[in-house]
Amino acid sequence: MTRREGLGLLLAAISIAAPKAGAAPSWPRMLVDAMGRQVRIAAPPQRIVTVFPSNVEILFALGLADRVVAIGGRVRHPPEAVAKPSVGGTLGYSPEAVAAYRPDLLVLTPSHQTALGLVEPFTSAGVPVLMLSHPDLPSVLRNIDLVGRATGTEAQADQIRAQMQQQLEAVRARWQGLPLRSVYLETAAAERGAFQTVGRGHYADDALAWAGGRNVFSDLASSQQVSAEAIAVRNPEVIVSLQAVPKPAAAIAARPGWQHLRAVREGRVVVLERGHKLIPGPRQIEAVLDYARALHPERFA
Repeated sequence: MTRREGLGLLLAAISIAAPKAGAAPSWPRMLVDAMGRQVRIAAPPQRIVTVFPSNVEILFALGLADRVVAIGGRVRHPPEAVAKPSVGGTLGYSPEAVAAYRPDLLVLTPSHQTALGLVEPFTSAGVPVLMLSHPDLPSVLRNIDLVGRATGTEAQADQIRAQMQQQLEAVRARWQGLPLRSVYLETAAAERGAFQTVGRGHYADDALAWAGGRNVFSDLASSQQVSAEAIAVRNPEVIVSLQAVPKPAAAIAARPGWQHLRAVREGRVVVLERGHKLIPGPRQIEAVLDYARALHPERFA
């Protein structure tokens, strides 16, 4: 299968990522979450506790800010979410601290291991716990739909999903006809010469494809650590480095041996602020556009 064929399949996957808009089911509702668990929600939840930045962003995008009583994790967006009470972070979450907010819905993510300890006690207490997973870009749209059905905001979810699909297709249309550019996406770098990137089954890999790129590490799975030697063998046309505090691209070009890479020789090294690009929420659309500008500046002035 070619990369273009794969992109076509991704387009199809996103178009069927969630059911079409229709009559909203009555309450109570039975949903199946990312872990295959059946979750019963008796009525539209009014006191929601959510953990993980992407989950927070989805809830706020759906207009549920007033119903979110507490959050968890390193949340930076939207600004009004930062003011919400915190129930924990990387060191763990206390069921007692969460219970103090009397939640009628918890929204968690399996990959956020420290939050998994909340599932059993609250499920046993009859509080619905909705698990969201985000292995790829279509799953981001499915999460929006799932939260919409869990909270009675189907109309808003349908609108957001439709806008995201439209924006993705608009970006794709702008670079259509150009060859896919091979790209190495650097999500982190260590002084000892170890570099972090992503492979297939990661939403950022999908985002690169929508932006007109061919990830040189798409043969790997999910998030991976790679060496400078492995990067040299793949010899990408473009290097995109995500950094919390962006430094000049010249710092990457100055790494020992990197001057021989095609991307460095041709001046195609781009440093972008990490920010929302590694948060699998509605702002992945902005990430796709930023990648497209880096990969095809001639079409994205």
